Amino acid sequence: MGGRLLLLGLAWAVCAGLAFAQPEDEGNETPEPSFSLPMLEAPPREESGPLDKKALPPRTPGEEALTIGGGVGAAAPESAPAPLPADQARIKSYVDGLMSGLIAAGEFPGATIVVIQDGKVAFKGGYGFADVKARLKVDPDRTRFRVASISKLITATAVMQVVEQGKVDLNADVNTYLTAFKIAPTYAEPVTLANILTHTAGFDDRYLSLSTPLTGVVEPLGQYLAETMPPRVLPPGKTFAYSNHALALAGHVVENVSGQEFAAYAQEFIFAPLGMTSSTFGVPYPLPQDLAVPYFKGGPEGGFKRGELDRVRPGPAGDLITTASDMAKFMLVNMNQGVYGDDEKLMSAASMERMHAQHFTQAEGLDGWAYGFMEGRRNGVRWIGHDGSWLGYCAQLALSPETKSGFFIAYNADCHFSASASLRKALFDLVWPPRADIVAEVNPTAELRARNLVGSYMAVRRARSDFTVMAAAASQIRVTAPGEGRLVVHRPDAGELLFLPQANGTWINPDHQMRAAAVADARGQATQLVIDANVYDRVVGAGEWAIWSAALGFVVALCVMALWGWTNGFLSRQLFGEPKAVITLFPRLVAFAAAGLTLVAMVGMASLLSDPAPLDILHGPTPTLMVLLSVPVAVALLVVPMVVWSIMGFGTDMRARVAQAGYALLTVALLVFVAFVWQWGLHPFAL
Repeated sequence: MGGRLLLLGLAWAVCAGLAFAQPEDEGNETPEPSFSLPMLEAPPREESGPLDKKALPPRTPGEEALTIGGGVGAAAPESAPAPLPADQARIKSYVDGLMSGLIAAGEFPGATIVVIQDGKVAFKGGYGFADVKARLKVDPDRTRFRVASISKLITATAVMQVVEQGKVDLNADVNTYLTAFKIAPTYAEPVTLANILTHTAGFDDRYLSLSTPLTGVVEPLGQYLAETMPPRVLPPGKTFAYSNHALALAGHVVENVSGQEFAAYAQEFIFAPLGMTSSTFGVPYPLPQDLAVPYFKGGPEGGFKRGELDRVRPGPAGDLITTASDMAKFMLVNMNQGVYGDDEKLMSAASMERMHAQHFTQAEGLDGWAYGFMEGRRNGVRWIGHDGSWLGYCAQLALSPETKSGFFIAYNADCHFSASASLRKALFDLVWPPRADIVAEVNPTAELRARNLVGSYMAVRRARSDFTVMAAAASQIRVTAPGEGRLVVHRPDAGELLFLPQANGTWINPDHQMRAAAVADARGQATQLVIDANVYDRVVGAGEWAIWSAALGFVVALCVMALWGWTNGFLSRQLFGEPKAVITLFPRLVAFAAAGLTLVAMVGMASLLSDPAPLDILHGPTPTLMVLLSVPVAVALLVVPMVVWSIMGFGTDMRARVAQAGYALLTVALLVFVAFVWQWGLHPFAL
């Protein structure tokens, strides 16, 4: 019997080896699979410039001195540039080294950057490739990038303009300005534009149907929001919970009070006055030649895979296409009290200052949120700005109105902590140099408060109404207290981050200068961890992803053992005449199907949620996604008779009792999977 099992095991191993064997990589090229779905060709591109003009605008005299950044893939000037002033040369050398290193490390294929000091553009640079295959280099004046959530700064600017005109009141019920639909009165307090611009409106998050294919039709913003606006899950003005749909709602208010679609409004009242000629809301189609291609790590184009462009349906929240040069103009007007150039004015100095001021912070001593702008402090300087992340693009903008300095950077690859955090730290230190080392400060209660924070936490920003909550669950952070009042935050994307106690009762990370604080209940028990403007809820028991990870490991092991055992038993009986199975055919088939479907569901969902471009979710729910979500329902139905058979058994002799125990153990594993499905909404009824 043992020899036959060994023979069968070797046969299975050989088959598995052949199934999973891959040819060796040659250089950076990714081998083509033996068979695959047809690949989509890149959408057609026109030889067009900003706003689809047929000719690229000529450079203005002297432009190259500020435009051309050296290093990897820097755009070449038409003629040799004049020598740079010493300070600009220092910045250029610093940025060249930084960008060259990150590109050489394979973090992204191309990037564009602008640095502003003393209210002037001190440096602009383009690095690497906007299109790797076509060898198109990045030009900071011409190459357009999708900057995702940096779009919200334009939206906030538009809102402040109509506020200044007296068309809206930031503290009025937002329903005052809505006609096609209303926000439900879930709480006694209404949602206001002030809540929306500080991300304290209390809306749930939503990823399903957030975008549509590039060739698809995007319905009017009001119609989209009327159909998909997430429910209110938190009282307004109390908790920071970042919301794309809330900022899109602010853009829709601008539409209603101005009588223009948001993209048209932004073009007329923000882009045109500032001369932002390469900026639009929405991706032009056919694609212009100067739009950087989105990429993901791992692929045949220099180690990158070409991504798919799409249209963001809540456009005011994330559909801005722009260049480094255009963003420099936007930054300068924010540094100059709303005035650009000699006479162009976006809003009054008072309105600009009101937009830039802090209006909410989750905990005393932490950074907070202005109207539309996130807030931070670096090396003693208060900055405001925003980050942006979308499929195959990453961007960061930070500026200090007080010092009239800042930076903007965008690159055509997914945001990863290894690149984005390195860039943020390096550019912050360039623009606002460090003044002193960050050290722990004496605080007699720090150790007690640190121990009080130990546990697991999940982001307040999460989709509570469907299965995509698992993205937040799988990203839960864990806090430990190694002693002396210190905290260690374990993040799946960043590893371990050390936080040192401060005299004001907060903690600070010395590398990235992130600040942390605890929010406690009436008994003094920490219920939330706040890191800068990110709020995390404490989770225990069934809410802890680590527990479910261990439980799912048990489920996978039992399912694999059952499938292997029954397959091996079937082959042994057919080939070697082994004794008849104790468990009859029908219960065996039901359990075999349930175990197989469970593995299919877990592998499919893990693959979907780990995909950097989960289009079945963002463009969905697609038929493929609906089928995948239906699999757990089938498992739940199959496990019902399994419970009955596990109790009734398959006989009274020893073999029957052993078989019953094994069958019952598998049934328990499948019930654990069903509980997991119910906990995280992994079924079509939760959509």
